[in-house]
Amino acid sequence: MKTLLTLGLAYWLAIYMVFLSSASAYELETPYTITQDGPTSLEEGKKLFAEGKYDKAAIYFWRAVLLQEQNADVYSVEDAFSGFLQSYSVQGRAADGFVYIAKESMQRNQKEMAQTYLQQALAIDPNNEDALELQHKLSGGAKDRKSRGKTKKRENKFQPNYGTAEADRPLDGKSPEDLYEYGATLFSRRNYEHCADVFELSCRRSNYQLGPSCSNGIYCRHMIMDWGFNGTGFDDDMRLLEQLTRLETDNYRQGDLDKFSWQRATSVHPHMMLGYPLPPILKRYASESVAYMDETMARVSSDGSIKPLPSDMPFDHITDRTRYIEEASEPGFKLKVGFVGSGFNSKAVLYLSQDIFRFYDRSLIEMHIFSVGSADSEHFIKIGMRGVDWRERVKSHVDHFHDVEEIRMDHIALARYIEKHGIHILIEWDGYARQGERAQGLLALRPAPLQILHQEFIGTSGATYVDYIFTDKIASPEHLSHLYTEKFIYLPNHFFSKGHAVQNEVKLPTYDYLPAEYPYKIGTGTPEENRCMAKGIDKPTFVYCNFNKFLKSNPETVRSWIRILREVPDSSLCLLENPETGVNYLRRFVHEASGEPTTFVDPSTGEEVPTFKPMDGDELNERIHFLKWERNPFDHQSRNQDFCNVMLDSHPYNGHTVAQDALYGGVPIVTRSDGDDMSSRVTTSANVVLGLEELNASGGQAHYEDIAILLGNNRTKYEEIRRKLIDTALQRNPMHPYWDAPRYTKGLQEGLLMAWDRFLAGQDPAHITVVESGDTSRGSYDDVLMANPSDRTPRDEL
Repeated sequence: MKTLLTLGLAYWLAIYMVFLSSASAYELETPYTITQDGPTSLEEGKKLFAEGKYDKAAIYFWRAVLLQEQNADVYSVEDAFSGFLQSYSVQGRAADGFVYIAKESMQRNQKEMAQTYLQQALAIDPNNEDALELQHKLSGGAKDRKSRGKTKKRENKFQPNYGTAEADRPLDGKSPEDLYEYGATLFSRRNYEHCADVFELSCRRSNYQLGPSCSNGIYCRHMIMDWGFNGTGFDDDMRLLEQLTRLETDNYRQGDLDKFSWQRATSVHPHMMLGYPLPPILKRYASESVAYMDETMARVSSDGSIKPLPSDMPFDHITDRTRYIEEASEPGFKLKVGFVGSGFNSKAVLYLSQDIFRFYDRSLIEMHIFSVGSADSEHFIKIGMRGVDWRERVKSHVDHFHDVEEIRMDHIALARYIEKHGIHILIEWDGYARQGERAQGLLALRPAPLQILHQEFIGTSGATYVDYIFTDKIASPEHLSHLYTEKFIYLPNHFFSKGHAVQNEVKLPTYDYLPAEYPYKIGTGTPEENRCMAKGIDKPTFVYCNFNKFLKSNPETVRSWIRILREVPDSSLCLLENPETGVNYLRRFVHEASGEPTTFVDPSTGEEVPTFKPMDGDELNERIHFLKWERNPFDHQSRNQDFCNVMLDSHPYNGHTVAQDALYGGVPIVTRSDGDDMSSRVTTSANVVLGLEELNASGGQAHYEDIAILLGNNRTKYEEIRRKLIDTALQRNPMHPYWDAPRYTKGLQEGLLMAWDRFLAGQDPAHITVVESGDTSRGSYDDVLMANPSDRTPRDEL
């Protein structure tokens, strides 16, 4: 979660265009009339700043802010606005800068704007006298400072003394910003129910002006499937998010799809957006806004100031193209490829993609890893992973493994470190998936000539400084390219890397099941016999499953599951209890959604209120069961075959790692294929490569339900599809294209080489289609696996 300080930065950037739009409506008195044009004001501000005359510099920078709209082709508003704030920050008076803007807003009777800047001032300096004075005026109080009484400290706001009145109602009187802080703390503790309530209270107390509180409250509710009565709360939440994002886009975005700028980040975070059934273009806009602000926000210091960038950043590789051409013509040249991310440990991305580093061509590529995350503890490796250490495995394969965790938060130092290693192509492995862990702002500094997004965040980065995204023609058809800022590198045979078939720890699927054991033992029993570990229930006829986090579900999807259970007699649904607090909310929704809608008149208001007549909700809930989370990834994968006949995919946020585990366990996946989001098309693409297109519901929700019902009621058809899927997983010499990790790596590296050739030729990034050579299309044989074992002597020791 973002800190309050980071939120503050987002808010002062949010008001750029509001100021600019109002600046032309009135004439400001001296000292603003000392210059009559923006460029002159900006240059004079820079000159005075260099001379140490910061107060005067601020006046000129402010004048440049107000005149920027008339000079948009000469300088950016950020140039002037950051200079203005720097003039205060360099004196240790960042709060005064925000107060200054708040007072300007008050003079124009823009009270809401004034309140926003005032909040930023108090976030930096809670005891700032001018800020407190203005706060008192805004609240309608007396102008006399003495009438305010003693200023209250802001510490321990939510831990009042036991036995006091405040202890009974600790949230009373707390500001929206205070509540935001508290909500973030609760989220970090995974107390999703409470944090949803606190964020919602913050949102309402701000009169829906504190957008991040509103969106975070919705996200917390979404994580536990708290969708309100019969999903109506979810519908309201989606309408609010769409309205909020469209409003912020209209107010803070300028430009078209090719060239644009933002004055602040949207309230909804891009990673949150993946699970929402909202227009895909809004998801692009959310990514754009964060990408545009990412680097600036990374430079905010603890006192609220923005550290200046070194003069040589962002790095300019275009002017160095001649050097790269000469370098590439040297004998023995190798393309220097770097992967940067926080997941070089037991994270899912390494589970899926570690074998890239096992099979890449060392005669063509010099591989570098820049790990900004920590290693797993020895105890976890020994107990949780049973001695398997993916990080060490990767170290043993690559040319250089750089542990750069210590400079993760210093993106300037990290960018310089990567650039000094001469990396030609940098591949980003976090996207927006790990806020707080990822190297924020790094790619904006252009540490490499080409920068590419791969795998972890399944959607556009929204960044003009990310050149390509690895995908395929089904996941990202060219007619949807307007939803991306990157150009596509189209890989053959599915864009998603997975190493299940070449990792010894991953269990092979079997056509037949081992006899069931009681108590349950991993790898034994049929899904019907194992009953999702539920006790005291009859053996079901068929077991559907979905092992995604609850946040990937929504009312529409669960309504589909209700129909499927109804039309496949005595079937059951096995879900992952993730998180546990969501179970009761799901059961409540099933009870309401399965009922007959009706209304009643509230006698106190006379209003008609929706309700329902209970139908078969209790019976349906008795057929829905939950598994505990399994920390060991190999056991988690193995359980798919034991507990699931068919996986019912989530929409619009497919199962990704979960889906690969299911498929390699011989569990077919029914998925909706009517979405435009990349994250909604992962399984559609997979089924095509696996020859299981009949499981793709191109007709939407009803089609999805029909396919699942057919499989549950037609055992012969189900067994036919299951056997076909297991055939792909067990295929050897050659391996099936979907599971062929060496073949995948060849396609990936061919895409990198093609992109690099375009760069050397002076060509802008463009869509690239990787076409397999005859040798590659033959597939991989056992000799390739034997020549490249999973574990080997570290290259530094060879």
